[in-house]
Amino acid sequence: MILNQTKPLCGAMLLVVFPLMIVAQESVDSPPRPGPALDIYALGGKVLKVQSLKGKVVLVDFMTTTCPTCKAASAGLQRLYLELGPKGFYPIGVALNVDSPNPLRDYGQEHGLTFTLGTALRADVGSYVQHPPDKPFLVPTLVLLDRKGRIRAIEVGWKGEEHFRAAIAKLLAK
Repeated sequence: MILNQTKPLCGAMLLVVFPLMIVAQESVDSPPRPGPALDIYALGGKVLKVQSLKGKVVLVDFMTTTCPTCKAASAGLQRLYLELGPKGFYPIGVALNVDSPNPLRDYGQEHGLTFTLGTALRADVGSYVQHPPDKPFLVPTLVLLDRKGRIRAIEVGWKGEEHFRAAIAKLLAK
């Protein structure tokens, strides 16, 4: 899904355009770079500072609650969380299309999600992933951080559980 600064692009065009725009921006084998500060406004009112999660392998999923690929990513991340969470994997879903907690809470309940869900300021998200503010933002965009809080991969699009399991397991082993 393409997300611009004001509203998401939806409908049949999404089915045609989105698969063509999935590109890997960085891979887990790229040199790590520091993860900048990012505040996530989690359900329940807590402010989660991503940089405070050092010691865990963190995957931040920037998504929307209406995007079919984002829903598939959420389901896959839930399964990975159940499997790898006890080993130190911590996914966070950050919805970019909600202004209040109720739709996000409903989304989490509807999809059986037990990992952290929240929102973040659009400008902060753009800075976090070094995305130009004048370009469309594609979702889902997934950012994988190692145990030291360094960005190890930024990927646009859901490439499936096996792809992400391998990347997460590689970082959990370090």
